Amino acid sequence: MNEGFGFAGGDAFELTRLNRALTMLARPSLTDDWPAPMSRGELLALGVFTGGRVPPRKELIERLWNRKRQLLRHAASAFDLDVPPPVA
Repeated sequence: MNEGFGFAGGDAFELTRLNRALTMLARPSLTDDWPAPMSRGELLALGVFTGGRVPPRKELIERLWNRKRQLLRHAASAFDLDVPPPVA
């Protein structure tokens, strides 16, 4: 039996997409000119992009981590675990 967090299907899918984007952004880049890890539509769906131009890399990483923390807190509160909230 799994003793970890239980996620609804949509939350698990969103967490997977967040992890994929964070992995892509964590790769070293020689210049500030980097490709966004996801399309604008995907970033909008994750709630980390509101329109206009894609935010700078550092800001996008912060937004993705904030969203990931929200999902993990939601999962923790849903199961009333006595675990401290996740941190980056």
